[in-house]
Amino acid sequence: MHVAVIGGTNHIGPFIVKELVEAGHQVSVYNRGRTQADLPEGVERVVVDRKVRGQLGEALSQRQPDAVIDMIAFVVEDVEEVVRALPSLRHYVFCGSTVIYGIIGDSTPSETSPIEPDSAYGHGKVACEQFMLEEQRQRGLRFTSLRLAHPYGPGDHLLYLTGRESLFLDRMRKGRPVIIPGEGTSRMHPIYAGDAGRAFVYVLERPDCMGQMINLSGDEILTLDEYYESLARVLGVPLVAHKIPNTWFRDHKELWSQWDRNFDFGYNWVHYESAFEVTALHDIGFRCQTDHDAGVALMMAWLDTKNLVDPSSDQDGEDRILEHLAREESS
Repeated sequence: MHVAVIGGTNHIGPFIVKELVEAGHQVSVYNRGRTQADLPEGVERVVVDRKVRGQLGEALSQRQPDAVIDMIAFVVEDVEEVVRALPSLRHYVFCGSTVIYGIIGDSTPSETSPIEPDSAYGHGKVACEQFMLEEQRQRGLRFTSLRLAHPYGPGDHLLYLTGRESLFLDRMRKGRPVIIPGEGTSRMHPIYAGDAGRAFVYVLERPDCMGQMINLSGDEILTLDEYYESLARVLGVPLVAHKIPNTWFRDHKELWSQWDRNFDFGYNWVHYESAFEVTALHDIGFRCQTDHDAGVALMMAWLDTKNLVDPSSDQDGEDRILEHLAREESS
């Protein structure tokens, strides 16, 4: 089968391409050509800018792939251009997102749970799914939406209260304190990028996945405490951490707003808990192969090989925050 991968050179993309090639598929990758990736021999690279309407559609029309795995569709127009260019498409595998469930609190949404997006990104993903459902009803579009939760692995940095970064890992290695927002009990639901990539290829030729929306996440739901403990185990160091109410970051934005590292993710990370029902994923026979410790170890090896772990100091934002808190407590 000829499979087009839209956005196949970043993070999960190379894992998808590798799986496809190993399965014997012909693969073409479509992106802007700005991200270099070590892709298998024989993969066609097609340089297009999706934001320029018509470029991607023309490239797809010329090549007529049998299936598409689309990792970077964010608005209806993105999906529509693909569908219109390929009227005989055998399967359109769409990268959805669990962000569409909104603020879930202590619930664990399944695919039938209410959809309550509260961001432009979330509304865009919902609109894409609704468009595909309507195309299925009217024209028989064969599609699957994999609602991706929190992928991690080579090709990106790990989550921290500043967002995705690696400087905090150097702090952990050197025994410097890191900060855990909230009580450490907030949930997160990671999936190793290699497992996510396998899932996108796994559903490709399965009739029971057609027309389905499926939550895509790992087998382990971790608390923030468990997340940091996993990182410390992989690094081989004791965990040195301080817990700060997540609202503190929102209420003291004037303190750190001009710093190089932005700390507002500390509030959002706890505010938007992440834990999802994955029974539908298991029902189609898919299982993850990489537990969190193993995935982090693979990621650390990649970060170190690429020299992407920034050096820390005892004057990082964490230290200034902790000093500020100590002055507040002593006053």
